[in-house]
Amino acid sequence: MKDIQELIRQKEADLERIQREIDALRLSAKLLEESGRTPAVAASAASPATTIYSPTPKPPQPTATPAAWASAKQFP
Repeated sequence: MKDIQELIRQKEADLERIQREIDALRLSAKLLEESGRTPAVAASAASPATTIYSPTPKPPQPTATPAAWASAKQFP
């Protein structure tokens, strides 16, 4: 078992790293907005499959129909 203090330090370091990544993303979004470009993610919020790195949107994924779940195992 890990020492609880070491685990806390690791989680704090992870939190700090993620905060820096979020700050960088916010800065990037602001710069893109100022340059007149909108990120693909914001431009097509209805399509979560489209990312900022994808120049063309992906086709929508088929949705499950009730018949597809009819044979699924049922849990109480």
